[in-house]
Amino acid sequence: MKVIFTHKNGREQPMQRRYADILRKLKRGTYMTRDMQAQALRDDEELSRLRAEYQEAVGKRAFHGWDADEIRQRIEEAESE
Repeated sequence: MKVIFTHKNGREQPMQRRYADILRKLKRGTYMTRDMQAQALRDDEELSRLRAEYQEAVGKRAFHGWDADEIRQRIEEAESE
């Protein structure tokens, strides 16, 4: 996943998150804000809730590569059968 890394001198550079993590640990700059973290948590909570609904509806665990829309579609298909 790409992030926008902000160097200490103010220059912004898109890069892979793993490289941004290394530079952040070396105290060369930052790349993450509270807004980004809050959005990720909301998405994770929604996905967890949908995976639990899928498991109740189908009896099997959801494939980890499915996004929220795919899981919703599979739940609707299972309930219509």
